[in-house]
Amino acid sequence: MPPERSRRRAQLPLANTAGPAPRRALAPLETCGPDDRFHDYILAEYEPIAPALGKLRSLNVLVESFAIAGVEREGLALLSAVRAGLGPFRTVWGIKRHHAHGELGWELYFYDFQRAHADLSIARVASLLAPHVRVTGREPRPLPWHMFSVELGPAGLLQGAPSAIDIYIDMRSYKCEGDELVFENVYTFHDAHTEIEEVLHRLRSCIHFDPSRDALHRLMPPHLFNCRKICVANKRHADAMYFSRIPTPALARFLRDHQWPEALQDFVRTREDALGHLLWDVGIDFRAIDGRATTLKSGIYGSF
Repeated sequence: MPPERSRRRAQLPLANTAGPAPRRALAPLETCGPDDRFHDYILAEYEPIAPALGKLRSLNVLVESFAIAGVEREGLALLSAVRAGLGPFRTVWGIKRHHAHGELGWELYFYDFQRAHADLSIARVASLLAPHVRVTGREPRPLPWHMFSVELGPAGLLQGAPSAIDIYIDMRSYKCEGDELVFENVYTFHDAHTEIEEVLHRLRSCIHFDPSRDALHRLMPPHLFNCRKICVANKRHADAMYFSRIPTPALARFLRDHQWPEALQDFVRTREDALGHLLWDVGIDFRAIDGRATTLKSGIYGSF
């Protein structure tokens, strides 16, 4: 019998041999330079797992998702505003697929754990985004946040629909619209290998997971379990799990398993070599529907 690592690798999609799939995006692909930095979804820096110079930046997947959703021009303008205002390699991006209707959405995350960056504040980011996104949340008073995020959707980019802010304080988050703060979720991080008992305890305590009926491997498949950290979150309307620092073949499998747009699946699958130096973060929101844990939303994360 082959070793466990070999069995896991066999479950991942086969590498592409026919060349990269056609792109939807019109913008040129961005490639890594000698000064590029690489971060996971909490903006913690990591070393690329293969030589990166000249390979593709993770941002290309985000731009491709904008093009698939029909908002490439608007999305690129937004990214340009953020990079011009804050500089490179300081922002985390997330792409979300809402499973009920298949629509893509996005989120930008801004971190300052030590509150050491005078140029990073909720008010300033809202001002940077204002020409492109109507941010409705305001910090009602100075709060001890370590991170905040801005949610985006096609309607927000195209029609000026309001975008909320989520404010993260001490392992929990609050949704902020106007001056109102509403509790959103509480979450914990665990080492995927040395703290698996804590992960299982947290999962068994989730009200949307029934250990007697739900298959654990559907929430924690082997190709995701072989990650660095697992986060378990309890939200107002769902529970969630996140897996940090998975390789590109596992990302391709995740996109396939959760039925993401074929164009985005093909973009990643046929460029595994060009994206193979990167590590990715993924997550799912699930809710008990008819007594079964059902995925409501899945997400993938990178940085720029």
